[in-house]
Amino acid sequence: MLEEGRQVEIPDSGVSAVSIRAELGQIESELIQLTRQASAGGQLDEALRELAFLATRIRPFHAHLSEALERRDLKYEDVARLEEERKRVLWLYRRLRLEQIFFSKLRLERTLRDTLYRQILEGYDEFSAMEALEARLRGLPEEALADELLREEGSGPEAGPDLAES
Repeated sequence: MLEEGRQVEIPDSGVSAVSIRAELGQIESELIQLTRQASAGGQLDEALRELAFLATRIRPFHAHLSEALERRDLKYEDVARLEEERKRVLWLYRRLRLEQIFFSKLRLERTLRDTLYRQILEGYDEFSAMEALEARLRGLPEEALADELLREEGSGPEAGPDLAES
C-alpha cells in the first residue's frame, strides 16, 4: 500500500505525478507565449514548428500516465491525481493541435490574400491600360486613325492595332 502523502511514482521511469504536473505547466506557459507572439504578428512558420515540438514533448507523459493508471496498488486519491494529469495532457494536446490548425489557416489566408491582392492589382493595371487605349482611340483624329490603319496593313491581321505608338 502507498503511504498517505507519498507521491505516486510512475513505474520504470522515476517520474512522479508532481514532476509531470510541473512539466505540463511549463509546456502550457510556452503554448500561451507562442499564441500571444503569433497573434501579435509573429512568424507563423516558427510558431507552427514550436507548437509541433510541444506536442511531441507531451506524448511520453500520456504513455507514462496511462501505464501508471494500470497499476493495481493505487489508492483512490492516487488514481484521481493521475487521471487528472492524464486529462490535462489530453486537454493540452487538443489545445496545441487546435492552435496549429488555427495558425495554419491564418498562414493560408495571408498567402491567399497576398496572392489575390497582387493579381487584383495586376488585373487593374491591365484594365486601366486598356481603358487608356480605348480613350486614346476614341479621341484620335481621323487623319491619325487613317495613318494607323495604313501602318497595320503591312503587319497582317494577326498583329492587331498598335495603339501605344501614336
